[in-house]
Amino acid sequence: MLEAVACQAHPDVVSTFGADGEAIAALLGRRTGSPARRGLAGVGILLAVIGLLAPIAGVAVLGAESYLIDRVPAETAVPIAAVLFAVAALTVVIAGIAWWRSGAFWSGTICGVGVISAICGVFASISMPTVSGRDGYPLSTAMQIPVWITLALGVLLALVTLTRFRKREPEEQAPAAAVTTVGDRHAAEQAALRIPAAERATILADRDAALRVLAERELLDGDTLERALAAPLGTLFTLDATGRTSA
Repeated sequence: MLEAVACQAHPDVVSTFGADGEAIAALLGRRTGSPARRGLAGVGILLAVIGLLAPIAGVAVLGAESYLIDRVPAETAVPIAAVLFAVAALTVVIAGIAWWRSGAFWSGTICGVGVISAICGVFASISMPTVSGRDGYPLSTAMQIPVWITLALGVLLALVTLTRFRKREPEEQAPAAAVTTVGDRHAAEQAALRIPAAERATILADRDAALRVLAERELLDGDTLERALAAPLGTLFTLDATGRTSA
């Protein structure tokens, strides 16, 4: 780990430093997303939140009336609710497709999306005609279709998700510890030699200084310190393997 951090400017070299080196090299090799990609991801999250809140907002606008909020007239509430439920129906479809393509494992979140959409669809299918009749607003079938679609898709998504209740995503198992060979040591030593000589000397000096600090803090005994200082750059992971074998 110490050498992997010291040589982090050279991920291809770090990848030869045993299992820890491979893990760190993978992290070093990850590219930070561009501002445009991060912006698109943020927009996607925002749209997802809007989509999940849409059916709730649709029910709310139809029944909004309290001491603090004036009742919304049907001529305004019904079209707004229809649009919101159209967004909700689209969200359910996208959520279902994404869930299925990811493996269709049991997901309480996806099931919750279906349940909430279905419940809101039931309330809206009742309140929309009620509000329209109360205000004398001519309710067209086109305004109710998004509500019915959201209700049907929500029920379908919830039921399909529930059928996958026993299909859980497999847990990742820790890989078995690899046996370090002489060839691994040689490959790491040769990889470290690819670093320019001046930079390699600086890294080696920093590594040895860090080893001495560990010894001063009694984290390394004298014998281990001597072996570590004598080890060529990039081969400290073989000392770890030796220590585990002897233990």
